[in-house]
Amino acid sequence: MINIGVQNRCPALVGISRAIREVVELIDTVAQSDCCVLIEGESGTGKELAARRLHAMSPRNQGPFIPVNCAGISETLFESQFFGHVRGAFTGAEQTMKGLVRSAEGGTLFMDEVGEIPLNLQAKLLRVLQDGEVLPVGTSTPVPVDTRFVAATNRSLRQQVARGEFREDLFYRFNVVRICLPPLREHPEDIPVLLDHFLAVFARKSRRPAAQISQHVRNQLCEYTWPGNVRELMCWVERLYATGLSPEVLAASLLADRPPTPDPTPSASPGNIMTLEQAERHAITQALEATGHNRTRAARLLGINRGTLLRKIARLQLY
Repeated sequence: MINIGVQNRCPALVGISRAIREVVELIDTVAQSDCCVLIEGESGTGKELAARRLHAMSPRNQGPFIPVNCAGISETLFESQFFGHVRGAFTGAEQTMKGLVRSAEGGTLFMDEVGEIPLNLQAKLLRVLQDGEVLPVGTSTPVPVDTRFVAATNRSLRQQVARGEFREDLFYRFNVVRICLPPLREHPEDIPVLLDHFLAVFARKSRRPAAQISQHVRNQLCEYTWPGNVRELMCWVERLYATGLSPEVLAASLLADRPPTPDPTPSASPGNIMTLEQAERHAITQALEATGHNRTRAARLLGINRGTLLRKIARLQLY
């Protein structure tokens, strides 16, 4: 899903599954608009890649694409980093700085881990999104900006809103269009395609022939649930080229290091009766484990539709 070292005009999300094809179609459609976009997905699913494709397919593709990890900016520097400052605005401000929002003028500002923005600063970001202007630190004169905002998170912003950790109005402002990137375990048919893609990428990068993977190892990789998603698969292939070890050895190591399965909820007994919520949690957990966390198959196993299962998973916080 990630084209490493390949200077493509438009980044490609590699995959043949219906889930990935639908994501690409939505990205390419929304790219023509200037609306805010919220990209949700587990770590390693390719959120920044999706944002880069959104930018590349948009009329803004000649402008800058600036990614920023919101979790890496301290609360005290947030305003200055995002909105800029004028010289002398505070101790150490020896020169005027445009800030990230103005630096992305005419292009796209990609805000990863947007849920990490401190609550007391979210109102100032909302004002920028609504008014299309920033107020640099140290001045009272707003500066108009022409920047598209794309946000991403590996957590549910809706749940953060419910817990009072994220402003509801800012959530709705970002959530004009939401793109959900599925975890790799939900579209395992893409694993062989991604594997061959990364084998070719790292072969070119290392100037070596593409490594040969036996069908047995391919089957093992397809059965693995990949908790680190596409990034984990990419790193496995990179490790293959970096270490020179055989695919069989690295596959065995991968399977040996898989996270342990959590202990199931204790079953009901006369002295230990489960609540309805505990029973529901237990049933969903068992169904997910039995299907390798394939939510479509788990829903079928439970006799409910996939949408109902997803809502239950979100409510019970089963991630």
